[in-house]
Amino acid sequence: MSAFVGSFLGLLLLLYAQDKVVSGTAEVELLPGWSLERAQRYALQLAISNALSTAFPTQVAQTSNIVIDNRSEGQNAQTRTYFYLIAQHYTSAEWLKTIEEHYTTEARKDGVWVICKVKGKARPRSHPSIPVEIRPLRCRDTAICTTLDFLAGDPFYLYFRAPTAGYLQVFLEDSAFVYRILPYQSQRQSAWNIKPDTAYLFFAPQRRSDAFWIDELILTAERPEVLHRIYVVFSPHPLTSPPTTYDRETGLHQIGINHFHDWLLEERLRSPELVVRLLDISVRQQR
Repeated sequence: MSAFVGSFLGLLLLLYAQDKVVSGTAEVELLPGWSLERAQRYALQLAISNALSTAFPTQVAQTSNIVIDNRSEGQNAQTRTYFYLIAQHYTSAEWLKTIEEHYTTEARKDGVWVICKVKGKARPRSHPSIPVEIRPLRCRDTAICTTLDFLAGDPFYLYFRAPTAGYLQVFLEDSAFVYRILPYQSQRQSAWNIKPDTAYLFFAPQRRSDAFWIDELILTAERPEVLHRIYVVFSPHPLTSPPTTYDRETGLHQIGINHFHDWLLEERLRSPELVVRLLDISVRQQR
């Protein structure tokens, strides 16, 4: 065994030794027009946040773009949130893997609530989380079009800005598969090179000639509401490529969801400075 391989394995063993099994609970109101799955996704994100806050209380700082009526209760770190748009957690603890998740619903005087209990593996960060700025958009105006709620036929744009140079990948989860949407399908690099303090607007060709290599995304909905999870992966160090295959039907490179999460966990362990942001977007049929 070479010295490099031995050192790398030693690093992985050290990182695994720092893993900690943590748990958290969160409650989210099932608002009018929301599907049960959407409320469950928000509740899961909040439960994970609460688990990190409880297990690493001196290491977690949170900022949310929009949070209304957010309240914590007691030792169980339970949170009630009426509306949760885009919460970006700048933490020095990170969630590695979900072990168990359980959902229940309760009908109360003030409405129907979804309760999520989650257990998973987490670890303290060895480096502070890089404060990237991410905005999903339904039009090119970043001032008025930031949203997680889309209608079928809407375009999807993504605004991104980071304070440091690095490498960016973006994936879209749909059922059993995850699709690579950045870098674009015609590009062969494993990640998009990001310049520091530079604003990027992806999936938005500026000139007609750009359309030959920039993928434009139009959202569709085969049901009244379809949910997609967007994974935004950024690192100041080069990223590997997940083992995708080209899907002729969609025109996108795809990977099975379990293989994707295995790859993402390997990247987390390999790169302590890795930033992963999740965006749960809703696409509804137009009435």
